[in-house]
Amino acid sequence: MRTERRAARTERSSMKQQRSNKLADLESALHLHRAGRLQEAEALYRKMPHNADALHLRGVIAHQLNRNEEAVELIGKALQAHPSNAAYYFSLDMALRALNRLDEVTACYRTLLIRAPGNALAHNRLGNALKDQGNLDEAAVCYRQAIALNADFAEAHNNLGVVYADQGRHDDAIISYRQALACDPAYAAAYANTGISLRKLGNMDDAAAAYGKAIELKPDFVVAHTSLGSVRQEQGRLDDAIASYSAALALKPDFAQVHNNLGAIFKQQDSLDEAAACYRQALTIVPDYAEAHSNLGNVLKDQNRLNEAVTCYQNALAVNPDFFEAHYNLGVVLQNLGRKVEAIHFYQSALALQPDLAEAHNNLGMLFTDEGMLEEAAYCFTKCLELMPDSVEGHYNMGNVFRGEGRISDAVNRYLTALGYKPDFAEAHNGLGLAFADAGNLAEAITCHETAIILKPDFADAHNNLGGCFSNEGKLDRAIDCYEKAIAANPALVSAYSNLGLALHGRGKPDEAIEWYRQALGLDAEFTTAHSNILFAMQYSADYAPEDVHAEHARFGAQFETPLKSSWMPHGNVRDPQRRLRIGYVSPDFNRHAVSYFIEPVLALHDKAQVEVFCYYNGTRQDPVTQRLQALAEHWIPCRHLSDERLAARIRADGIDILIDLAGHTGGNRLLAFARKPAPVQATWLGYPATTGLSAIDYRLTDVHAEPAGMTEHLNTEQLWWLPEIFCCYRAHDDSPAVIDHPPALDNGFVTFGCFNNFAKVTDPVLALWARLLQRVPHARLMLEIHGIDEPARRAEVEQRLARLGIPSERQILVPRAPANQYALYNRIDIALDPFPCNGGTTSLDTLWMGVPLVTLAGGHFTARMGVTILANAGLPELVAHSEDAYLDIAAALALDPARLARTRAGLRQRVQASPLMDAPRFTRHLEQAYRGMWHNWCESKQTAAIEGSPAFQ
Repeated sequence: MRTERRAARTERSSMKQQRSNKLADLESALHLHRAGRLQEAEALYRKMPHNADALHLRGVIAHQLNRNEEAVELIGKALQAHPSNAAYYFSLDMALRALNRLDEVTACYRTLLIRAPGNALAHNRLGNALKDQGNLDEAAVCYRQAIALNADFAEAHNNLGVVYADQGRHDDAIISYRQALACDPAYAAAYANTGISLRKLGNMDDAAAAYGKAIELKPDFVVAHTSLGSVRQEQGRLDDAIASYSAALALKPDFAQVHNNLGAIFKQQDSLDEAAACYRQALTIVPDYAEAHSNLGNVLKDQNRLNEAVTCYQNALAVNPDFFEAHYNLGVVLQNLGRKVEAIHFYQSALALQPDLAEAHNNLGMLFTDEGMLEEAAYCFTKCLELMPDSVEGHYNMGNVFRGEGRISDAVNRYLTALGYKPDFAEAHNGLGLAFADAGNLAEAITCHETAIILKPDFADAHNNLGGCFSNEGKLDRAIDCYEKAIAANPALVSAYSNLGLALHGRGKPDEAIEWYRQALGLDAEFTTAHSNILFAMQYSADYAPEDVHAEHARFGAQFETPLKSSWMPHGNVRDPQRRLRIGYVSPDFNRHAVSYFIEPVLALHDKAQVEVFCYYNGTRQDPVTQRLQALAEHWIPCRHLSDERLAARIRADGIDILIDLAGHTGGNRLLAFARKPAPVQATWLGYPATTGLSAIDYRLTDVHAEPAGMTEHLNTEQLWWLPEIFCCYRAHDDSPAVIDHPPALDNGFVTFGCFNNFAKVTDPVLALWARLLQRVPHARLMLEIHGIDEPARRAEVEQRLARLGIPSERQILVPRAPANQYALYNRIDIALDPFPCNGGTTSLDTLWMGVPLVTLAGGHFTARMGVTILANAGLPELVAHSEDAYLDIAAALALDPARLARTRAGLRQRVQASPLMDAPRFTRHLEQAYRGMWHNWCESKQTAAIEGSPAFQ
């Protein structure tokens, strides 16, 4: 027995020693663990594979070494051994959170609280897990339970405040934070959180004080330094903000968000290089920082480094495709680069992500306006104004849309609305001026443009537009001054160069005008208006041979039409030679304009059984003539707002068989729509006296007198189509005055020669010839109607020029060019003189209608032979001269033979009225026969038939 008792004592002593050894090993492992010697500690823990504490601590080390799956397994084994040990649950929380297994964290604490419902810390930790899962109400219950168990639990008070803040209950949050601070006055995080809620409530000074207190308690509190910097930045105390951000970076140099925020301050201070450096530093730390990419793009945009900015925004979107600000900013930069289609795409992408982004609606509307897509633009501006009813720019832009659509009164109202919000909005005054000008109200337009200039003296567009008003009033000197000021304000404003050329052209200086047009092209080689103006001015100059003029037209075609030919598409129009034809007329002049005199009788007399008429109006002016023409057309399509591409698409969609250009290279033409070949047969007629230079236009209508066969075919890109009598049919104004029953010479005692053509046609060689005529006819006078002659400087210039060329001032009668003079002046002259080489057209017909004989000099091309065809059809071939001497002989003989002059004048209006010049039914039949012949040619063309097989229009 004694031996057995000794053995038992020995065994108990051995077991006690083993436990003592294990405790010593655990203590040694803990010492190593606390010292950060994790591998050594872990090795010791492994020697205790069945010890719950050792398993738990191995799990802690596994978590510290980011082996969280292993940590969960080890701590789970510890819990199996001791399921009530709260410390194990808290450690398991860390490992599960690292694996983002929050549901298991929640379950873990619910299990603990079943075993230990009075554990305040467990309630607090369960609240944390629920909060992180977004279950704020349940989290709040947990925090309140923790506080109920431990009223001095500062962390629970703080966490409850965070929940309230997340719920937007910032007043309640502040109360909780203050309770936390009452429990623990040194609780820096509670001060920082107080600052967050105070900032949300707009109490910036108190928020800054709270952040300051947090920093005082914890000087290395990086987030508090950062938040204080943000508050100071919002307050505009930028130097203080920089100091706070710098303190944060001193503690944490790799804090990318702070570098980004600091960049924003430097950008705000316009220190763009410093801002860019900050954003680049942020991106060095976090390469996929989308906001920093976008912010760097904003800086580069401001530095006009637009292509680099594009790359930055693309980088931002590569990181975050839903970053709507980057979509928007990319749209802005692409718009500035002229990449309109891409810009439209990115604005639309921004709006898909953020539909209430008013600025994107506005900018998208501007792009649609530029593209002539006015319906789409109107929708965008409407959305912008729904979001921002007081958007000055939105109302202004909507005004631009309405003006483009010809809705002038609506445009005026929008501009006035914009000015109601912002009376000093110079652009709106300028837009209002344009609307008034479109309506023909030049006095109001001038006032608006002058107001815009007062508000913004260097407003080049306003100077340019004011010049346009003065040009329309015939005040060319003032117009020229305005254009020169526009160019001085903006040397890149190409339209001002072109407009200056127009004013000089109006002053009778076509060659100087051409030089200005060429300067415009030097700035913008694609400026088609300047190209067309050169071509038009060459018609008036005596310095260019017809072959030179044709070559310049051909260059126009080569530059603007040739690149489009590859996109020409086949036409599916039904090839029936006898069917009813769809005829499209394209013109900017369907109003009180010379073109309307000739097109109106045709529209009225077209055989509607043979033709269906479409009028594409490229103007905005609406007057009684417009209304009459619109009533005569079966289809009236305003098209000024359509781009050339969209107009061509509309014409093709309308199934037009024969498309007629009525403008040529005059203002408002749509030749680049014709260059896209939207109709199978295209012709030019009436509005321009020469070739267009486009091979897409198949024919040019002329007549056998103006261009006899064999004379001018080489001067035309188009094939000539000869009408049998005359190329046009004249319709006088209904209110034109009666013809006086005798030559004015009987009243005056001297013969009055007159020329009421555009004075630009009256070149020096013409005036020199007329001076010789006055020498042949003693006491005769020369009456000239001249745009702007009522300006003293203009009158002095003209008088001096005439005197220099042999026409003394006492034999000059100079009258201003005005609508009221169009017919009235003819009753003051005896004989009209046609200028050369650019003859009169409408003016010559007006002349004969008013009973005044016209003397013309026949040239060798259409422009120089319009007088020939007019006089031949009027039955006055004897007034056509074939040399300058013959011109003098004919005019002088008529002037010196009063009886013959009286006979020639007697009944001239009636003879003209009965001639082909005004036989509208006869002319319209000839025109329709021409159209039918053109159509037959197309139908019979095997080449086009072979390549065209798209669906037919019915």
